[in-house]
Amino acid sequence: MDAEPYGLQREMLLRAQFGPDGHPTSHRYPPVHELLLIRGPLDTSLLARAVRQATEGVDVLRGRLRLRGGGTVRWVPDGGRPPARLEELEPGPARQVIRAGLRAAAEASFHLQEDPAARFLLARTGPDEHLLLIALDHSCADGRTLVLLLRHLLHRYAALAGEPAVAPAPFPAFLSFARQFDASSAERSAARAYWQEALGRAADRRRRPRFPGAKDSVVTSYSTDAAAQLALDDGDLAVLNRLAQSAGSDRHRLLLAVTQLVVSAWSEDAEPPFVPLNYFRNGRHRRGWLNVPGPLAEHAVTVPPAQEAQETWLLGEWVEAFVRANAASPPFYGLSLRELETPESDAQRIAVFNFLPPLGRLSAAGLRILPCPPELAAAMEPEDRSARFALRVRLLQDMDAPLILRIEHDPRVLADGTPFLDAAVGLVRTAAARPGLPLAEAYRRIRQHWT
Repeated sequence: MDAEPYGLQREMLLRAQFGPDGHPTSHRYPPVHELLLIRGPLDTSLLARAVRQATEGVDVLRGRLRLRGGGTVRWVPDGGRPPARLEELEPGPARQVIRAGLRAAAEASFHLQEDPAARFLLARTGPDEHLLLIALDHSCADGRTLVLLLRHLLHRYAALAGEPAVAPAPFPAFLSFARQFDASSAERSAARAYWQEALGRAADRRRRPRFPGAKDSVVTSYSTDAAAQLALDDGDLAVLNRLAQSAGSDRHRLLLAVTQLVVSAWSEDAEPPFVPLNYFRNGRHRRGWLNVPGPLAEHAVTVPPAQEAQETWLLGEWVEAFVRANAASPPFYGLSLRELETPESDAQRIAVFNFLPPLGRLSAAGLRILPCPPELAAAMEPEDRSARFALRVRLLQDMDAPLILRIEHDPRVLADGTPFLDAAVGLVRTAAARPGLPLAEAYRRIRQHWT
């Protein structure tokens, strides 16, 4: 049986290319990918077998989006489609193999009807050292899918190498997950109304921020050619953790709230200031579905605390209320934000916040699997900097590295990212030390970072 495309798949179909037979052939979203450094005596033949075993039971990797009767595109299980293959590249120094093939493979689109949904590329870069690139078609997978798949891959490799290991449970079926969303259900209707209201707020031109030094406030095609980042030291990290705990939050949502305030401080005329931001969440709203592989990430938009018109907010109160309001926003129930978009709401939103969770320390049969070092990660950055959003704020974290707040930005909209990051970290300190500070004063302090 077939299933309607899930939310993220619908989003991609709005920007897809179609072949003469009506089947979608490509979309404009880059693959989900991760570059890993493997140290230790790797058996490449066992890794190839582990790749096959780890992916063959993942139904979403064995399906495809196809034109069906009635002129609608459906997600169709296809057991004949190979889910993945492992390709070995010519060995060489790490930067050389990145230039020769890994960077291009991380960004190259998948043919939705012909290509396997996953790419595994391996290159030896030294004695007992390899780089492994995993790239997944975004219409089949999201970031959590990649993490789940990597864990299964390492379990399979360890078992094949003779290491005692508990076999991982089979992946839950994406098809079963996708079928549970009834287009006529009350929950889905309520979710549609909720997100339409949120996008209606985003369409308000007065809420578009204008940062000092901006060259053009009506740019519609962005290029994030500039970037800045700030590593949090142990003191700031401890403050952040305490503040998140007191707000009933985690680092991700707390820094989303802080980013919200920094951007909103520069809204042009709206009172009270609130600039809706896009952000990502994992889309697995029930505990039993946490391990479902698939394109389940939800592209959401922030909403203000319920008492938006209140003029006497204190900083600590506002942060806690913002966290509660956005934690309570409903799941999409298979909808896509792009389905509800209007030209006005799309044009006014210029910022997106994303959180990339750490992979953790991974090992298997004498191998150590490490995140890509920063200098190699920089070499993997794509040459094309075109972007839908002028500001992309990211929280980066690896187990043995500092927590990094990073902003990639179009310099015509935000001339310098450093004051932005300084204002965000300064706001964390202020919110922890002076939660009773009036919100209007917090906005004034944010603006001071630009002077």
